[in-house]
Amino acid sequence: MGKVKSNKLLSVFAVIGILILTICFGKVSAATPNSINVQRAEVLSDLVTNHEYGFVYFTTTDGDSLYCLDNLKKPLTSGQSATLTGEADDGILYILQNGYPAKSITGNDEMDKYITQAAIWWYMDDTNQGDNQLSDEFRNATTTDIYGLIPDYITPLVEQAKKAKDNQVSPSLEVNVSGTELSLTSDEQYYESSLISVSLSGANTYNISLSGGTANTAIVDENGNAKTTFNANEQFKVRIPASELTTETTLTINVTAAGSIQKAQIFKPSDNAYQRVVGLYNDESPVQKTVNLTASPNTTSIEVDVPNTSANIVLASVGIGVLIIIIGVGIILYRGNKTNLKHKN
Repeated sequence: MGKVKSNKLLSVFAVIGILILTICFGKVSAATPNSINVQRAEVLSDLVTNHEYGFVYFTTTDGDSLYCLDNLKKPLTSGQSATLTGEADDGILYILQNGYPAKSITGNDEMDKYITQAAIWWYMDDTNQGDNQLSDEFRNATTTDIYGLIPDYITPLVEQAKKAKDNQVSPSLEVNVSGTELSLTSDEQYYESSLISVSLSGANTYNISLSGGTANTAIVDENGNAKTTFNANEQFKVRIPASELTTETTLTINVTAAGSIQKAQIFKPSDNAYQRVVGLYNDESPVQKTVNLTASPNTTSIEVDVPNTSANIVLASVGIGVLIIIIGVGIILYRGNKTNLKHKN
């Protein structure tokens, strides 16, 4: 690995074989590029062994953060490129997710960069992924480690990284529906679904597309506002104007989210004499779910006046019977009166 030294001590350390720490860092990129280019290099201090050998600070042209994997090889130089070759394991991923710049470890950026790089090499040694990445001088630097970086930060981070193997959580999406049948609203203006919620992991928003239904079928929020993009904590429902629903209809609701997954991506230069580097990247990992809803016209909710012919026949028969009785009584009374008049005469 290449060395960066102060001019006055160049000759003194030319023949001394000690730990050389080379660090490359910047920010966490949004997506993994196929290749990276080194933009600049700066010299930082050695904080554990207290040598005048420095850390080499790299950023890429995109400002990405990269750490070195091969301590014993030469560091990349400004203007040099490296190509994506694959992913590091979940232990390296854990260190990057909990190191600089993803998180603040001590509140001091220089220390945090140092801790992150040292933890990567220490972890690689302990998991047989490297060839003497860290010297015994570094591991046993109890007197020169005046900040206590090894016991307080580096080795605890390494131990947690070992436990974190195969612990990556992928984005997920679940649609929670209490019923699949749309119901007529109390004002009989719409057919609506119950409120539908979405459980998200690895995404903050979700989108909805709709197929089927009528011309003015809509996705609305809890307040009835039409929209198709929702925050993770928001619910939605499907609405069909009652006047447009004439036959049973099936609606297909497609819920999607642009989830992302963090990866520890490795880049390798074309010259094998130079070190590989690794960085934390957020790659898209879209998720989706589809649910079907149905809506049927509710004819029983509409009152319609229809003539009841059988009832009318009964009423007519009763009326005729009453009329006959009245006429019969009238005839009897009439005849009785006539007979009385004859007797009087």
